[in-house]
Amino acid sequence: MDPIAHITELLDPKQDSHKRIAAAVVLGELRTKNPATVQALLQMAKESSEAFARPAVLALGRCGSAKALTTLLDALDRGGEVAQAARTAIAELGPEALPAIRERLEGATPEVRAALSQLLPSVGGKLGFEMTLEGLLGQPFDAANKVALSVRAEAKNASEADRKVMKGQLEKFLSKKGTLHDEVATRAAIKMLGYLELEESTDTLFDFLGVRRPPLVRVEAVTALRFGLREGAGKKILRKLIDLLTDGEALVARASRDTLTVIPLDASAAADLAELAKHPNAELALWVIAKLGSLGGDIAAKTLAPVAQSSDRARAQAAARALAALPEGAQILAKALAEADDETGAQVLAEALQPLAKSLGKKEQAALLKAATHDLPESAGLGRRKLDPLREIDPEGWGEALRSAAKGLAKKDPARAEPLFAALARSSVAEPDDRWAYARLQLLHSNLDPHPRARQRDPALSELQFLADRGYGIVKALESDKQIDEERRYYVGFHFCEQHVPELRSLGVALLEGIAERSGRTKLGKAAKNKLALLAG
Repeated sequence: MDPIAHITELLDPKQDSHKRIAAAVVLGELRTKNPATVQALLQMAKESSEAFARPAVLALGRCGSAKALTTLLDALDRGGEVAQAARTAIAELGPEALPAIRERLEGATPEVRAALSQLLPSVGGKLGFEMTLEGLLGQPFDAANKVALSVRAEAKNASEADRKVMKGQLEKFLSKKGTLHDEVATRAAIKMLGYLELEESTDTLFDFLGVRRPPLVRVEAVTALRFGLREGAGKKILRKLIDLLTDGEALVARASRDTLTVIPLDASAAADLAELAKHPNAELALWVIAKLGSLGGDIAAKTLAPVAQSSDRARAQAAARALAALPEGAQILAKALAEADDETGAQVLAEALQPLAKSLGKKEQAALLKAATHDLPESAGLGRRKLDPLREIDPEGWGEALRSAAKGLAKKDPARAEPLFAALARSSVAEPDDRWAYARLQLLHSNLDPHPRARQRDPALSELQFLADRGYGIVKALESDKQIDEERRYYVGFHFCEQHVPELRSLGVALLEGIAERSGRTKLGKAAKNKLALLAG
């Protein structure tokens, strides 16, 4: 007995169910067009049970019999696994199925029409794609979008030559007045043009970016551009996309941002993009900074350094973080910090550079030291920021730069010298004279409140006591300083006299004795003598 005939007999409903399913699968693999076999499969495909209908439908597709098309099209209406099998089977039939599909499309319900339109791309052929495009007209967006996604799936496996043919068909379709009056069809066709991933589609898509086009059409065109420009875009396209970042339509601007995120930029485009780092829209500016940082190399360094030096803290921090992530981040940040002329930007740069400071070479360290030395006399805050990264890696150089600037400011502008001496006094490289200089400045603007609690909070007294504990000549220093008057010496002497430590108390006594001797019968001299008498009693 003929094997095909024997297997066909196993399709009979009276046969064991497992054998029936297995027979349908085998006959599909054999791709036989035996009339009896096709007829038996057609009967099985119409059965209500999906378990029997599905393998029969798939087998009919593999057999390639045009006689099965009506049954397969009917199976599309069943939904579920049978409908999915029918789509696969009809795709197997290829262009031969198109006349029947076109006939079925005429007068079909919107649901059936949508299902058939999604099926057409997989059928293939120039006519099939033409019918696909025609089917877009009048469709709701959800249906048209599903058709476009079907085309995308087919385009992935198509040759470049086939995709160029499809491009020509799409461009012809998009040039028709009927298409342009149907926004949904236009959007779907533009999607498809992008899915072809052809750089040659750029010019056509560019025409749909203008402000006269509907906003959603422009969004689709901007989005479609990214597929064909993954290797880079020309200056015209890049300039347009950058311009669209500030478009009045928020959706268009966002789509342009998403497209620019995935396509490469050259130095020229990066320079154009960098202009937007100062845009009033902070979200856009921060995205621009992140994009420039992702480019790396000289482009990132050149475009982001000015942003990191700026007075806008949020943007400066974003730029500094991006620079710090680069392979040469420490060197770039150091150069930007040395050149900074805004204290906010300098602070941001110094903070970003701090964790990387140990990787700085002698050249970068010298540049920062030179820049700080230059800036400290005029802007102590700016100069200190430039010194901050050197504090751990070159403490001696850091301390000497502060000391030199502080001494230069001490006479002509004590207020500006004070924070420099304060920084020195609290550092590991502080010299006794540095702490004395800070203490005397504190004393010069002390309110001299004699109340015990007030004296406990007075930083001048704390600093003087620190120096005294370490053997510094407090009495001599106070008496030889012409800017410190007797009232202030009395205040310090009064405070030390009340201390429990004998050495401190003796300093207080020495100061009061000097005042009593110099001031004689003045009010201050009498007060010093009275205090000494109380101490003696």
